[in-house]
Amino acid sequence: MDIKTASELIEENLHTIYSWSFSKLYDKSEAEDLAQDIIYAVLKSVQRLEKDEAFFGYLWRTAENLLQARIRSRNRYTAVSEDEYQGVCYVTPEDEIIKSEELNLLRRELSILSDRYREVTVAYYIHGKSCSEISKELQISNEMVKYYLFKTRKILKEGISMNRQFGEKSYDPQVFRADFWGGYSTPYFDLFKRRLPGNIVLSAYNAPVSVSELSVELGVSAVYLEDEIEILERYELIKKVGNKYQTNIIIFTDAYEKRVIEKFKPLYEKSAEIVNAFLAEKMPELKKLSFNSNGYDENCLRWLFANIVMYHALRKNDNEGIERFGDYPPLANGSCGFVFGYDNDYANHHFNGIYTQSYNNDGTAWVSAINYRIIEKCQHLKHRGMYKQILALTDAVLNNIADEGNEEIINLIEEGFIKAEQGRLVPNFAVFGSDAFEKARDILMPAIEEVSRCMREICDVATETLKDYVPKALTDKCAQLSSIHHQMDVMAYIIEEMVRREYLVIPAEKANVCMFGVDER
Repeated sequence: MDIKTASELIEENLHTIYSWSFSKLYDKSEAEDLAQDIIYAVLKSVQRLEKDEAFFGYLWRTAENLLQARIRSRNRYTAVSEDEYQGVCYVTPEDEIIKSEELNLLRRELSILSDRYREVTVAYYIHGKSCSEISKELQISNEMVKYYLFKTRKILKEGISMNRQFGEKSYDPQVFRADFWGGYSTPYFDLFKRRLPGNIVLSAYNAPVSVSELSVELGVSAVYLEDEIEILERYELIKKVGNKYQTNIIIFTDAYEKRVIEKFKPLYEKSAEIVNAFLAEKMPELKKLSFNSNGYDENCLRWLFANIVMYHALRKNDNEGIERFGDYPPLANGSCGFVFGYDNDYANHHFNGIYTQSYNNDGTAWVSAINYRIIEKCQHLKHRGMYKQILALTDAVLNNIADEGNEEIINLIEEGFIKAEQGRLVPNFAVFGSDAFEKARDILMPAIEEVSRCMREICDVATETLKDYVPKALTDKCAQLSSIHHQMDVMAYIIEEMVRREYLVIPAEKANVCMFGVDER
């Protein structure tokens, strides 16, 4: 075998050679020295090999021989205590390495034991407690303590002999993002601000997994995982299946979203064309309505009424969905709705959040803000302090005196959503009276019906496709949740298509074109 070929093979396997050396010596410096010795020895004599395919066998025989030589060359005869004397032999460095390896394996296996097995084993072997003491502390019978000890010994013996490898999520965690539809989202978004809960949910999605399997996949000791699992189980985001756990919410995976969008395209393209033609015909009639247009030009008015079409279609479809599927299911936080997620960083999202119909306390005014991502540069209402945001926005709709105790007022003024004039709040978006808003809906109804039809068609396609991408235990949720999720997406598909065809032009300056208020006094 020639040196050049051998050098290329060694270069491709440098990491493997070093990893093997470190796994044997558990010392970075020594592992580097051993790896260098192996490479030198192989390159020095590799020309003796007659067949290239014998290279790897020769490499690892050389590595094993050099390892044993290194261990033997260490000083065997150091000062030792009586505890280290074993018959006629002293404990050698090789013995210490083997002992260290065995101890590491034992600790590894203990770390992935599930709670009761681990508690009994640690209490008996580490803390030296008797079976009766453990029985009393854990409130289980003496026989169960003995059973756990017997079972654990068997588990540990099998585990130590296994070549376990941590999963990819132990060093490269996946991205999980939560979403919510329904009453109120506390505490779901906060829970998934941390990586570990999201990666538990992702790891347990396709099939039930044990705590031990999760421990290996995530590289986290079972004792720490159990606390996270308990929280996820409490909020019904994960459920117990026998002795294992499985995710209890639907995840709209990147693979699913990319497959289904191609099926949607011809459906929403047709609707975009119909909606545009209808708006072009009805704009003169719509402009005659009595409402505060916020000084919008022709393009901004088209945005406003196109968005109102989407708003009404969404509410119509959502109400029809409740009639078809029933009310939203109850959630563990006391609300009703759906918690779901994505295995990416909202990569396929079309919104920066939406308010559909958010009222003030006495029901005299409400606002809608649909933050399509495509108009992020001219309208992006950041959802924070939702209750105070709504109060400030509806106070602007009613031209109320500014509430000095509402800190959101300053934020909304700075971001260009409202203004303050002579101590009163003024909206920087269109406002309708209830009568004018109803008249606009009546004029727009054919377009609303078209978008609603498109939503139903797309949601039916989505339901059948989604069933191929979710665990069997969650298929009964596909119809209602895909309807909720994709009926909202249809609004964005149509709006984005209208922009692509230049039916709508994104304003270059700040303009809250997909936001409006209704004064119901």
